[in-house]
Amino acid sequence: MKNNYTIFSYNIADDQKWEYWNSWLPTLYSIFKEDKEEEEKNNKWIKQLTDKIKNIFFDWKTSTEFKKTVNRITSIYYIMKYKFYEDLRDDGTRYFEHLKEVANITLTLPNPSIKKVEIALWHDAMEDKNISFNTIKDHSWIEITIGVEALSKKHWQDYSKDKKVWKELRNKEYFWHLKSFKSMKNYVQEICKKRNVELSEEGINSLVQDIFDVKFADRIHNLSTQWDPDNIEKVERKVNETEEYFLDIAKQLNPEAYKILLWHTVKLKQNAEKYFN
Repeated sequence: MKNNYTIFSYNIADDQKWEYWNSWLPTLYSIFKEDKEEEEKNNKWIKQLTDKIKNIFFDWKTSTEFKKTVNRITSIYYIMKYKFYEDLRDDGTRYFEHLKEVANITLTLPNPSIKKVEIALWHDAMEDKNISFNTIKDHSWIEITIGVEALSKKHWQDYSKDKKVWKELRNKEYFWHLKSFKSMKNYVQEICKKRNVELSEEGINSLVQDIFDVKFADRIHNLSTQWDPDNIEKVERKVNETEEYFLDIAKQLNPEAYKILLWHTVKLKQNAEKYFN
């Protein structure tokens, strides 16, 4: 499906966001309204997610804050669905499903939060679709936007025109940030300075934990869908990445995520052994 609809970016104050989200929703809903089946899927998933959020975080469904949360998540959902509508993953599934699953996984891990759900839904926006910092900020809070930037690999032009060179440099820098709490905290502080944003020490520490938890959820879903006998090299690369960069920090920051990551890693290695034998 092709759309001529363009998502514009506006700079608005936080106290205007509630009216802004409300004004956006009819347009966002209309993007897929011609496809009844698609619309039913959209409504079903949004209801399932927001029901989980209601049960975890809110005492009553009619609270104003809950309504704001539903509208905010609905807005993000439709923006990301539009942007990733025709994108497929290596296994043939729609890429947008990955964003949804990562959001769901954050709610199953310890200390879930609405902030993590929003970061999860946005997490590939900058890196894969060049959605701007300001566009995300206009639909979420500034901490979420910084979290998304911290989870995004930089554009290749920041490194080198040689594809092999820039891929290696970009990945090296990206995984270095994920290697420890301190390295990610330093990176978040760099982003805050660049974006002229002031966060308290407590706020930065909380955001760094959120960033890691979303990344753990992302890696859990990637590993759960990773097995591909036609691309063993990629399977092995993802397993090696997980062992080198994720298991130790997950064990330290989120033991439950560590157990799940370890289980998927062992399972993929066993599948590879069976395949070669």
